[in-house]
Amino acid sequence: MAGAALPKAELTTSGRPILFPNEIECSLLSNVELEPEGSPPLSSSIHLRSSFMILTTHRLIFVSDSSSAAASAAATANAASYVPLASVAHIFSLKKSIKSMFASPRLKFQLSVGSDGRVGGPAARSLVVTLVMRGKDDVEAFVDKFRQNWGARAWEREKESESASSGSSSIVESSASSSGYDSRGMRMVGVAGILRREQEMWESTDKSLQDAFQDLNALMSKAKEMVMLAERMRSKLLSAPSQAGSSNDEELGSKEEMQEWLLSVGIVSPVTKESAGALYHQQLSRQVFARIKSLITRPDALQMGVSAGDAAMTLGIAPAMAKEHLLTAESRGLLCRDVSPDGFRFYINLFPEIPTDDIYLVKDQGIYATWIKCASSTSRLE
Repeated sequence: MAGAALPKAELTTSGRPILFPNEIECSLLSNVELEPEGSPPLSSSIHLRSSFMILTTHRLIFVSDSSSAAASAAATANAASYVPLASVAHIFSLKKSIKSMFASPRLKFQLSVGSDGRVGGPAARSLVVTLVMRGKDDVEAFVDKFRQNWGARAWEREKESESASSGSSSIVESSASSSGYDSRGMRMVGVAGILRREQEMWESTDKSLQDAFQDLNALMSKAKEMVMLAERMRSKLLSAPSQAGSSNDEELGSKEEMQEWLLSVGIVSPVTKESAGALYHQQLSRQVFARIKSLITRPDALQMGVSAGDAAMTLGIAPAMAKEHLLTAESRGLLCRDVSPDGFRFYINLFPEIPTDDIYLVKDQGIYATWIKCASSTSRLE
């Protein structure tokens, strides 16, 4: 199977790759082919064609045509592969000749592969592969960014920072456990230590519960911000000048405003015209759709509420304890519950001004009071 030696890249339902932490998208090329040079079995396993290729600070991601069409979820998940920049040993210079002016640009680089021919594992041999760029893109700009990202080696800096942080935390934990004190210098042995650990566990559980119920409020506020942002973009497009010849300063200002809008939505690595070229609008729409879908989940969209089992799975505690937490939040007026044959489901209380002590008493205001008055007057007439 083509591309079997390359690790698979995860894609969203819109066909966009899921980036690693701190990974930034830098460039995009359309209609790219990867041709290896070497033994036929290894060549057949790495050779692939893709509808477009994405260069990031960590990888070269190849997305095939099956992910761009309306394919199944399984086909979409297997439609992308990537080459880690950590496996690239050398990048050859781009040859320029009269013959290359009439042919597709080709860029060769040396790739480290394992003994089984797979990329990304322990290096046992090297292989020269060729990138054939058949699309109408700025090849020289892509090669420059490719060399910059490969020379920057961002993945090594992340590993060093992770190892340093894990080493410092392990030293602190070992010294604390050996001396019988916690990280704050308080003694953790005896009955007092057990009670203090129980108190810390309850405090962390309470904080996790508060964070879990703040997610829905954050989602609602984010939805309002996105609606306001859409209105701003719509008004900006409607008020844009219709003249074809606009100045470079105005174009630069519009680009900066678009970048600010995308960053305010939460897209850290937005697709730009310089990086995507002719695929700018297609990839930008996929990126925005993936961001909106990640913000709004199916339970939140359907307003299904939270059950004791859901809270127990989220907080990592027993269902009985989670139910007690939910009932405590209800007694404080933060939540309201719905009793059904399936059990209790709790929702955010949208009317916190209603007192919980006399909630069942008839007030002078509201539809229920009007209905009581009409019913009482009807009974008197009868």
